[in-house]
Amino acid sequence: MSKPALITEIEKILGFTLYPAPIYPDPITGLMAFKKDTPKYQLDGNRLIGLNLAKTGLDDARWQAIGVLPDLRPEDMRALNLSENKLKELRFPPGMVNVQALNVEENTLTFPTEETTKQGTAAILRFLTALASQGETHVYEVKMLIVGEGGTGKTTLWNKLHNPDHPVPDDSQLSTVGIGIREGWKFDHPDFPGTPFLVNLWDFGGQEIQYMTHQFFLTRRSFYVLLADGRREVANFPYWFKIIDLLGYDPRQKKSLPVLVVLNERGTITARWPYDPEAAKTDYPRLDVIKRDVDFAKKDDRLEGLSQAIRQILCEYMTHLPWKIPAFWSAVREELYELRKTVNHITYTRFQEICRKKGIKNDSEISDLSQMLHDLGIILHYYEDLNLSDLMILNPEWAVNAVYEILKHEEVKNKQGRFDRSLLLGIWEACNYTKEEQRHLMNLMLKDSFEVCFQAEEEGKTVYIAPQLLPDIRPHFSWDKNTKALRYTYQYPFMPKGIIGRLIVRLHTYISMQEGKKIVWEKGMLVMQKGCQALVQETQDGDTGGKIITIEVRGNQEDDRRYLLQRIRDELEHIHTRSFPTLKFEEKIPCCCESCVESNEPHFFDLSVLKIREEKGKKTIECVKSGEDVLINELLRGVFSTQRANPLERVQELFGAGRLEDAIDTLISILPDWKKKEGILLKQRLSALTTEKNAGRIDSQSAGVEQQKISQSILDLCK
Repeated sequence: MSKPALITEIEKILGFTLYPAPIYPDPITGLMAFKKDTPKYQLDGNRLIGLNLAKTGLDDARWQAIGVLPDLRPEDMRALNLSENKLKELRFPPGMVNVQALNVEENTLTFPTEETTKQGTAAILRFLTALASQGETHVYEVKMLIVGEGGTGKTTLWNKLHNPDHPVPDDSQLSTVGIGIREGWKFDHPDFPGTPFLVNLWDFGGQEIQYMTHQFFLTRRSFYVLLADGRREVANFPYWFKIIDLLGYDPRQKKSLPVLVVLNERGTITARWPYDPEAAKTDYPRLDVIKRDVDFAKKDDRLEGLSQAIRQILCEYMTHLPWKIPAFWSAVREELYELRKTVNHITYTRFQEICRKKGIKNDSEISDLSQMLHDLGIILHYYEDLNLSDLMILNPEWAVNAVYEILKHEEVKNKQGRFDRSLLLGIWEACNYTKEEQRHLMNLMLKDSFEVCFQAEEEGKTVYIAPQLLPDIRPHFSWDKNTKALRYTYQYPFMPKGIIGRLIVRLHTYISMQEGKKIVWEKGMLVMQKGCQALVQETQDGDTGGKIITIEVRGNQEDDRRYLLQRIRDELEHIHTRSFPTLKFEEKIPCCCESCVESNEPHFFDLSVLKIREEKGKKTIECVKSGEDVLINELLRGVFSTQRANPLERVQELFGAGRLEDAIDTLISILPDWKKKEGILLKQRLSALTTEKNAGRIDSQSAGVEQQKISQSILDLCK
């Protein structure tokens, strides 16, 4: 049988010969399997239903040329293997809506964006199919994040952008607590007449206790404006550059991140910039720092110039714009914006109804959209939390400020971070939050959401504990420094605020008790598990001045000490991965030479150095304190159990010990992004089962059957 003319045309574009794919065990499987130097096609009669162009050097231009061939019938296509190529912006031709199998691995895709690609191939396929069927909408919209210390004029800038005649000073203007969000600052894009550019202004409170929200809302692909007060020096001004660099810079973007620094002179002729502009170029090479000075009390050319500068930066530097999304998705987004003018939140069921009304029928596609909107900071939807999965927060300001109502309350502060349920609900009651909202907000503050507090039993009462409000002085408890301990250290060139507090929340069930109270303070805790105790605390490195988290584990059994250390490391890794994926830190292992083993201050080796030496076949490394050569495998074995070198083995060990919740948590931490949802659903099932058992709403036999099903699902995910 001769090749169809369409295949010959595709061969001309590629410069390769295409071979007919086998039809066993079925046409799709036969096509998708990779075979070196054998690009393939699959026919159904005379209709082209699949292409395997893996590792052919396929780029955007060639793929687009294939997509517009006159004889191509996009609706016939069922399978595409485009892996290991040079694709960057991938789209299906209009009408290509029936693809069932797709492989685009090992392409450096910039489109679809990370919000879609991190969910895996199935989500990519749904997104591309939606574009091909609904059409593509281009949206110029950006978050403008106004940050800086309290009292620098952030809210004034916000008001002046909306209304240049806004009075300064404004005696009615209060300092921002939490965040303030104002939408709808619009202007016409100068390069595309008639195209609106929408700017959503986010004003962040500058008080230190509010820094904990930075990790949730200072996002990539946003525009940052940093305010400085010309009348006073700011000792921690570099913190803002560092946190913007960490959370705002997108390493996939070719250009540096623009940061507009605005000096608010406040009538001071001698106002000084709080940083060295030349040093900033060296210290923060990924940031493009742009300076502007202004006096908000004066209506002069500088104020109008500032507004113009912001518009120019937004149009020229935000290279990720426009957002390119399916038309129905854009329609849902617009309806949510309209809705949140009158309501702060809706149920997920209501969200599904809106999606279906706008033409999105597939439940998985609806879930994809909710996750994208959450990742972009447009809404908050913690779908992985059983207690919050049906809550979609349309107005993040409402949620964040509800949390701050608790943290700023004088009685909560006077109680040094410990408060009971009646106080918590009383504060929200006074702010007119409904009972149902209070229940959701309580869950929002706990583990796996904002992680600002945890629930505990102390002195026979249920209390809530907020680590950031606890005393900074370590309580007295027995801890013998002369006892041998398994030590481990995390060293941070820059540590964002809130990591130790979230670690405390995540480990709260293991915190030791003394005289009826948890042994925990602002910067540390004492945890216990399987007969071992671990002292975990944030402190300052005496040599570098940087922040470190130290872990000391004591106990009789070596394997139990290693296990508890691993449990702590898993939780810290969860925080790093979830909120600070580009955070730089060094893990340090204590020396095991005879001199260091007997010392309370052993030498520490960088784990990265040990791994490099091990990869290069080096067997030893010298201790700089004793001069002895130390075996690298002995160093690693002293910290990491050889029995648990494989993370999946650790999951299976937890499963074997009956610790299903810990097994699922560990499993979620190591699953690829596209598979994490299966682990999260398992966690929800286990949580629901526990709730039903505790409430007596399920008999033991039925509970046992459900637990067996969950257990089998854990084992299946480990395969």
